[in-house]
Amino acid sequence: ISRQVRRSGWRAAGFALLLLPGLALSAGNADKMGQALDAAAAANTAARASQQRINQIDDQTQQMLEHYRAATFQAQQLNVYAQQLEQLAAAQDSEKASLQRQLADVDQTDQQIVPLMLRMVDSLDKFVSQDLPFLREERQERVASLKRLMTDPSVNVAEKYRRILEAYQVEAGYGLTLGAERTQVGDKMVDVLRVGRTALFYLSADGDSAGRWDARQGRWVDLSGSYIGDVRKGLRIAREQTAADLLTLPMPTLTGAKP
Repeated sequence: ISRQVRRSGWRAAGFALLLLPGLALSAGNADKMGQALDAAAAANTAARASQQRINQIDDQTQQMLEHYRAATFQAQQLNVYAQQLEQLAAAQDSEKASLQRQLADVDQTDQQIVPLMLRMVDSLDKFVSQDLPFLREERQERVASLKRLMTDPSVNVAEKYRRILEAYQVEAGYGLTLGAERTQVGDKMVDVLRVGRTALFYLSADGDSAGRWDARQGRWVDLSGSYIGDVRKGLRIAREQTAADLLTLPMPTLTGAKP
């Protein structure tokens, strides 16, 4: 029994000895496994960090690419704008040169047109003084105003020329209308009827006498009483107090007026 026990004990001891190297081998493998796992985890961590850096670099690259595209587009726009500015500058230079030529032409035109305007004012003055004696004060003041205008340096040539043409148009208009005015003839107040700028007739304030302007004699002469009604009617028409109607009045001829 004791041998058996001892043998059993040796066997157990031997089994234990056999187990101890196995246990030692398993612990070594476990340690290596742990190291491998740690290395794998560290590699994964490094890989994730590297991927994050790559992603950041990619994002930065995309941002830089977008900035580059925006800058390129802006440069193209600025280039187009610069070309437009160059064209505009060229057009402005051309316009400036044109204006300078026009100014030179204006100076030359002024030298030519001012003497013409002076002659026009002088001719108008003579015409009014030699024309039928109607609206004398108004027409003479118009001519005097033009003479003052021609010596006014603050008024440009264009405005002076416009005013002269306006005065001529007013004078031309008298030849197309009937006119009426109250004025003094001799020692009596009369109403004068103007027929265009061809003939003048007057009717006394009391309506008892009439007269006409004799251009040959340069004075007023009496008119037959048979014309008093037509002179009165003409005055009413001229003042728009009645509708236009036929008038029977003695009109001047090439040899003078016939009563």
